Amino acid sequence: MVKKGCMKKDFELLAHTADIKIRVYGADRAQLFCHALSGMFQSARPQAPGCTFKNGLLVCPRLSVAREVRVQAPDFDALLVDFLSEALYLSDVHNEAYLDAIIHEISQTQVHATIKGVAITGFEVTEIKAVTYHDLVVKEVLGGWQADIVFDI
Repeated sequence: MVKKGCMKKDFELLAHTADIKIRVYGADRAQLFCHALSGMFQSARPQAPGCTFKNGLLVCPRLSVAREVRVQAPDFDALLVDFLSEALYLSDVHNEAYLDAIIHEISQTQVHATIKGVAITGFEVTEIKAVTYHDLVVKEVLGGWQADIVFDI
């Protein structure tokens, strides 16, 4: 059983002509998912009462929202996309942004997590419409995992 949270910045924005593209790093699969979740929402710059931007990242004194997520997929790439898509769906339904996660279990084809975040009033940059498979790269690298993910805006 894996129980890890993530709050440190471990993603970067990559150049893309029309959408948002990020590169995410993680020491293991769980951390990769945490950083991908945080990177997805941070790149859109959510606006949240009581939170401030510090070094380009939204910082909140408390992540008051927690939602349980269980996802199954045919392979690890699809699992990452489906996990982020589920978080995006929950964000749209509840007007929330998720900045951290506790990964309870993760395998090649399933993840069980608690995503943590805050209520938001909108996004400063843009609202993400979808997580895409376009240019998706998920790979194990020396020292951990890396993923390039494109978000349709």
